[in-house]
Amino acid sequence: MDWLVAFLVGDYLLQNDWMARGKKKSSWICTVHVFFFMLPFLLLGLSWLQLILIAIQHWIQDRTDFVIWFLKVARKEDMTQPPLAPWSAIVMDNVWHIFFIYIIIRWIPGG
Repeated sequence: MDWLVAFLVGDYLLQNDWMARGKKKSSWICTVHVFFFMLPFLLLGLSWLQLILIAIQHWIQDRTDFVIWFLKVARKEDMTQPPLAPWSAIVMDNVWHIFFIYIIIRWIPGG
């Protein structure tokens, strides 16, 4: 479960306000965020394929409105509005990131 610690360090400790505010608005800012996000994963001995897939998934999810889209498609639209939002969307965002990282590490051959 070292990958879970890597996720938390990369997405929370290494992300600053500029990245958090700008990653939805700018591909460049999102790319910088994903670069810093991936640093802890480099210590885990994952394969290059796993690292690349984790980075791509993280970039796509952070750059798009995937979580909001999912909540609407899953008929959870109340979670996109106060008083449930923004925390419901933040939790759902984390669940999707963790789920994809787990799938990549569990099912893609690694180091």
